Amino acid sequence: MRPARIILLTVSVLVLASLACGPFGGSPTAEVTPADEVKPTFPPTRTPAPKVVATPESSPPAKAVATPESTPDSVPEPAGATLEITNESNANVWYVYVSPADSDEWGEDWLRDDIIDVGETYTIAGIPEGTYDVKAEDEEGQVVEIAWEVVLEGDMTWTISGLAAIEVINESDDTITYLYISPVESTSWGEDLLGQDVIEPGASYVLEGLEQGSYDMKATDSNEDAIETTYDVALYWDSYWTVTGIAPLADNAALRFEDEFSDNRNNWGAVETEFASHLAPADGEYCIQIKTDNHTAWEWYEPFRTDEFIAEVGCYVDGLEDASCGLGFGPDGDNLYWFEVTAWDQQFALFLLENGEWQESLIEWTESENVDPNGSNYLSLERVDDIVSVFVNGVLVGEVWSDRFPEGRLGIGGSTYDDPNATICLDNLRVWRLE
Repeated sequence: MRPARIILLTVSVLVLASLACGPFGGSPTAEVTPADEVKPTFPPTRTPAPKVVATPESSPPAKAVATPESTPDSVPEPAGATLEITNESNANVWYVYVSPADSDEWGEDWLRDDIIDVGETYTIAGIPEGTYDVKAEDEEGQVVEIAWEVVLEGDMTWTISGLAAIEVINESDDTITYLYISPVESTSWGEDLLGQDVIEPGASYVLEGLEQGSYDMKATDSNEDAIETTYDVALYWDSYWTVTGIAPLADNAALRFEDEFSDNRNNWGAVETEFASHLAPADGEYCIQIKTDNHTAWEWYEPFRTDEFIAEVGCYVDGLEDASCGLGFGPDGDNLYWFEVTAWDQQFALFLLENGEWQESLIEWTESENVDPNGSNYLSLERVDDIVSVFVNGVLVGEVWSDRFPEGRLGIGGSTYDDPNATICLDNLRVWRLE
């Protein structure tokens, strides 16, 4: 849990001046095949729900121990099917589970104390013939690959490629025309992976053959406008991405205020305290330097008081990892909603301050892959009919019912936690009133 805050309220009155891809249902990413025979076609790997690794309290029936290829000829092989596993992934396989397809548990590890290193082949013998789900995991228990509903009869082979697949489910109102999946360390988005295909609203699409790792992903429309972007997404084996899209602006939203901080016509900042320095806008930014740890500082947009509104501001933190950006609404410095985003760990939370005391969080710290861990993020706060909604980069990430503060004003700023001396820089503040 993050430490409690010490609150600083600074008020300035503002003076207004006028990869290879294929459709869902294509070849599965993992196949188990009879030795020396043509590969059969199996159902897509995404169909069944993942199983939970579990061990019954009672002692399970004895299972045949995995038998390496080096087993002496003098030792007879157990009766049943054999499974020859070749590890062509980039991870050593520490665990292999062979579970009946109708079971809700993975059961015991068949490798026992053995490991299938990268490039090695290993044979498991004595598997009763039948239909199975087969899973390989690395040392940390991370899935390397799964084959679903495989019929094991006689001598079978399984080549583990360790490649990832992702199903993109379009639940937005827009057609996804271009799709980009780029390694996090890359400085460009690369090429569109859809080619001539599109993903209509309500449809889904599977991309296969991706190297396992962490990626940034972006879906855009025919004009290359972003529908949704996610960051630092771990793709190991099969994953889903449900694209909900950037929330549209309400029809009754009237823009009441906009400031790009290209000048200081609205008299921001120029406030100095022992806790924080509110700097005058410069270079298109308004920055607050917080000098102490465990401290929250903000400045009000004073002229605007309303009950129903949408507010948005861009923000990034300079100097510390665990400092945060913040956007608030309330009647005064002792009572407000406070929406926070910490970029470094991709988390957000919604706090409630009443009578100068922080109450139980309305939304606890929650991870969102819509948070860019390496850049500026847009925070949005909306209040409509006692529903408080929070958005990151235009995507709705949480909402709660709360009837506090029927009228108030907007505040922008940020917080420090374990360390002092962080600079919170804000830009592109926009406020709409819902009329």
